[in-house]
Amino acid sequence: MDVRISIETTFDNGEKRTHQLDGISRPYRVTCPDGIGLRLEDGKRVVEQIQRAILCDQVEEIIRESRVCPDCASVRAIHDYRTRDLDTLFGRVRVKAARLRRCSCDARSAAMPGGPISPLAYFFPDRATPELQRLHAELGSRHSFREAARLMKSFLPCHPPHHTTVRDRLGRVAAGLEKSRRASGDPAEALPKGGLTVFLDGAHIRCRPEYQQRHLDLVVGKIESRNMCRRFGLVANATASPGSRMREELSDFGWKPGRLLTVISDGELALPNLIRNAMGGDGQVKHILDWWHISMRIRHVEAAVQGLVQIPGFTGIPVLFQRPAKSLRWWLWHGRARVAETYLKGLMHDCTRLAEEPLAVRTAAARVQARCGTLYTYLANNMESLVDYGRRYRNGLPISSSRAEGSVDDIANARMGKRRRMRWSPKGAHRVAVTRAAVLDGRLTVANRKRAA
Repeated sequence: MDVRISIETTFDNGEKRTHQLDGISRPYRVTCPDGIGLRLEDGKRVVEQIQRAILCDQVEEIIRESRVCPDCASVRAIHDYRTRDLDTLFGRVRVKAARLRRCSCDARSAAMPGGPISPLAYFFPDRATPELQRLHAELGSRHSFREAARLMKSFLPCHPPHHTTVRDRLGRVAAGLEKSRRASGDPAEALPKGGLTVFLDGAHIRCRPEYQQRHLDLVVGKIESRNMCRRFGLVANATASPGSRMREELSDFGWKPGRLLTVISDGELALPNLIRNAMGGDGQVKHILDWWHISMRIRHVEAAVQGLVQIPGFTGIPVLFQRPAKSLRWWLWHGRARVAETYLKGLMHDCTRLAEEPLAVRTAAARVQARCGTLYTYLANNMESLVDYGRRYRNGLPISSSRAEGSVDDIANARMGKRRRMRWSPKGAHRVAVTRAAVLDGRLTVANRKRAA
């Protein structure tokens, strides 16, 4: 069996053109199971030929239509022809593109008399299709650059990309995402009632040795309203003003100066301060300490007290230690932080009375004191961020930064985690974080809407 493939192109002026492509031969007597149907290599070859035929006809039509001046409708002369290699998703195509002389009515011709213009440059500024750039950026944000290049080489008839090409195109796409965000003055959708909640968390990724630091601090988070959400990631060392970039993220989502922002994070002061610097006094920030971190520290105190009262040589009254430890969670859940601090001080004071007990009891009492001191310091440093968690939970409001921790897994750990064994520069990590957040949210669009001159 022999298969012949041909395509027919019909131009806007009614002209038709037929292209005969390579055929596919499947002799019955030598057919094996691997030769049934269309194979991957055959598909790549056929698609590459179709792409070449379509692209060459499109370039010819672009040049023909661009010769007509949009101002005076006169025909512009052809300056010369140049050979251009255009990278597409289905192969590298070499075309013969014309450059046109400027029309006499063009105002720019006074500054550049007779300077040629290239209509093809409007559609291919980087000599690559936007779809190919988007796929390079998406695969580069999901896999290592070498693995992304290998995947494209295995499944697509495109020109085999180098891993540095994938890295550079991801960087250009990330720069385009940030540029488009700064250029958009008004958000696409109005912010619904209820305000915004920002979940923040941090991640540490390995830094390249020439920067003389072991880790980079990657700020990852999620912005949520009642019916919308958006991930983001940034490296503070990669930008001169992290607050300005955070303000762009908030403004692009719909925040306006004067609005209240609720920030939920752990006890690290740099995270809520980033939001305050981004707002610049144009709004109020309400910081809420993550309940999960509080609960885990309470659990450490409970475990230490339980270990103390179960020691055989313990001669105290167990209920005097167990009841305060168990009531800590209840008081903090209902926003009674001062009462919880009083119970912590009582626990630490009771532990000092066990100084004459055996060594095992003194060691366990010291462990209880240390964990009570850690919780006491944690609560004292974040006293203004403690709220009535029970009321917020009953009203359906978030009380934990688990959404930010999920974003850390999606953005930082999945692509830049320790298992990847890759070291990053601040700019490279920032670009990957920006692109990966856009990929996860479905915001990665690379489209060139320019028209021919």
